[in-house]
Amino acid sequence: MRKDKEIMMEYKSGDINALEEIFQRYKRPMLNYAFKLLNNYADAEDVVGEVFYVLTAQKDAYQPQAKFSTWLYTIAHNLCIDRIRKNKKIFPLWFKKNKTDKDYEELDIPDTKFLPNTPAEEKDTSFFVKRSLEKLPLEQKEAIVLREYHGLNYEDIGKVLNCSLEKVKILIFRARERLRKELLPLMEELK
Repeated sequence: MRKDKEIMMEYKSGDINALEEIFQRYKRPMLNYAFKLLNNYADAEDVVGEVFYVLTAQKDAYQPQAKFSTWLYTIAHNLCIDRIRKNKKIFPLWFKKNKTDKDYEELDIPDTKFLPNTPAEEKDTSFFVKRSLEKLPLEQKEAIVLREYHGLNYEDIGKVLNCSLEKVKILIFRARERLRKELLPLMEELK
């Protein structure tokens, strides 16, 4: 199998078929990565389209010294972060207890995003893992997804997240600890 770096260099030199090969090789991993971070399939598909748009627009910026997959995941990471920031329109809802009351009270709306839709989902382990992943802080979630779902090594994760190797180790350790604590009741139940 040809190396990604070779295919990208062919694309840089004008071989349009090389772009198709890159797309076929990376469309699913990019979609999975974006979906794990955004938890929205439509947004994930948009990000994948943007990833390949950026790849074509900035093909000359790629240097063969850099690992191609790391470069591509970095693009996807940045686009996902931009999308998260853009979509983060959180605002509290306040209401008066009664018309004469001058104090406002915050309206507490339960988060139903992770409630199972069917009884089968209630017993599905992947549902609980997905829900637990969503509860992680963003950096921990990104690091654990890149490591466990996409097989990147710690150095490449550091490059994608633009942080030190030590920070990557800490992020992954903390993510694993939080997931372990979150999933411990489920594991006890399955015994």
